[in-house]
Amino acid sequence: MIRMQTKRMIGCTCFVAFMWASPLALWAEQHSMSDGGVLLRAMVDELGRSMTLTMEDLEKPYYVQYNAEDSVHYRISASYGALITSESSHDRSLSSNTRIGSYELDNTNFGGGRSQRGGFGARVSLPIDDNYMALRQEIWRCSDYDYKASVERLTRKRAYMKDKEIEDRPNDFSTVPVVESLQPTKAFVFDRGEWEKRLCRISARFKSYPRVQESSVDLVCGTGTSFVVNSEGTRLRTCNDGTLLLITAEAQAEDGTRFSSYCRYVGETVDDFPEIPQIEADVDAMVGGLVARMDAPVLEQYTGPVLFDGLASCQLFRFMLSEGVAGKVDPVGVGRRAVDDTEDLEKKLGRRILPRSFRVFDDPAVKRFEGQALWGSYDYDDDGVKAQRVELVAEGKLENMLMSRVPTKKFSQSNGHGRRASGDRTSTSGIACLFIEDRDGLSAEDLKEELIEAAKDEGLEYALRVTLLRAPDYGSTQTDLRAYFTKLQQGGSPLGDPVCVYKVYVDDGREELVRGVEFGSMEFRSLKRILAAGNTPTVYNFIGVGYGGTTPAASIVAPSVLIEELDVSKIEQEHDKLPILQTPLARKSTDAPSGT
Repeated sequence: MIRMQTKRMIGCTCFVAFMWASPLALWAEQHSMSDGGVLLRAMVDELGRSMTLTMEDLEKPYYVQYNAEDSVHYRISASYGALITSESSHDRSLSSNTRIGSYELDNTNFGGGRSQRGGFGARVSLPIDDNYMALRQEIWRCSDYDYKASVERLTRKRAYMKDKEIEDRPNDFSTVPVVESLQPTKAFVFDRGEWEKRLCRISARFKSYPRVQESSVDLVCGTGTSFVVNSEGTRLRTCNDGTLLLITAEAQAEDGTRFSSYCRYVGETVDDFPEIPQIEADVDAMVGGLVARMDAPVLEQYTGPVLFDGLASCQLFRFMLSEGVAGKVDPVGVGRRAVDDTEDLEKKLGRRILPRSFRVFDDPAVKRFEGQALWGSYDYDDDGVKAQRVELVAEGKLENMLMSRVPTKKFSQSNGHGRRASGDRTSTSGIACLFIEDRDGLSAEDLKEELIEAAKDEGLEYALRVTLLRAPDYGSTQTDLRAYFTKLQQGGSPLGDPVCVYKVYVDDGREELVRGVEFGSMEFRSLKRILAAGNTPTVYNFIGVGYGGTTPAASIVAPSVLIEELDVSKIEQEHDKLPILQTPLARKSTDAPSGT
């Protein structure tokens, strides 16, 4: 079952700050889409026609693939006990990937200039009615555009290659086994009225916290059917549900520094969420942590061991490892490019990148870990290839890479890791459910002792423990996203700033919350100098946010890790002034009209 499609919808929703298009007519609480038979037939029939395309005696396509998505989704928002939005939508879209030439050389993997049409595939919206001819009309329009662009791009690529010496160029595409699997569709059961009440109740919790300037509670859930058909004979129809409950809060310290925090819950259905009293307790804890950070002292400078604890460790591996283990091709025509270890690790195959006690693997087939849903899981990737477990690191050495159908210099076959982000027309390799393990993992108590001992060896008064990093994902506020990408534009490290940081004093182990710091540059080889790791893994589900949109849903399961040495310094920046007027919640109750 491809479980990515609904998450892709949710990721796209979050990227536009939860602003949906104009709502359609509201759907019944129990809505079942059609079984997709008409859409599938239209795709297959138009695919057959597309394989006969010719233009001015140019080549016919050697490969065509259509990816279609049919989703019904709900979005409910509440703030301070009031319902803000409650709407639903039904969407269909289709992407076309037309390849001209051969598996050895085609119109893709070329960066030598931009043609007017692009040549990276095409995408259209489809009618939501099961009208065969209307569906074929839109599929034809997409295919025709894609074919013309592909022919133009292949012509430019061949002309470029005539004058260049290109060594060790891999093939542009690989063959895979044909797959036929048509899963039955199902009804999506959702009591919208009940959840409107629940969100109002949760959001009313913020009335007790006058220092919070902005807060919101958003629920996005839905069901989706994904289709993959290609000219090799693959026919896939897969169905999935997905839910996200996101609670955010923002506030400002006396010096103007803005702070944000969130609670988020993910699953296949709303039944995966905790009971409302537990969510309310989580909100209380979140706000308590937010206020504590606002009142914490600013740390000026630190160099020494750092413990990445819980989610911070998963986020560390996201920034420092997840991109690098995904196989990437060097497109023809891009010239020399800087090689960043965090983005491309293929040249380090057979070499140690982590301590010898570590192993890393990616297994999209794992749906849950210790009761928690893994958002990166799926049965077939977006290329229609069955998902495979890939052993990436053994005894600390890099042994394999995650691959889509696009070969690299050292890997020629897919292992079921072709991922397509929101808005993308073609797939690239990427993680799904990444697991990091250390066979010598320590208990939380022993790991803290290792941190203290490392600080003592350096003659330090304290060490640092970090529990959360600023990361561009679906839990991020606009303030966090702006801060993260501004840092990147200024040449800063891609490692997100530490959000929750504690001094751990070596004399008695007491901890003190601090704020306002950023990491210096962290080199990839620092991962080899991990001093110790924990034995209790944490689950991190995320949909990344980038300049071009959202990345595919993924999961990282990792233990806490102790890094030997990092530089940490105060963030030097200017802050907005505090609001002139107090929030209504902060004013005296006598100022409010009676009856409110």
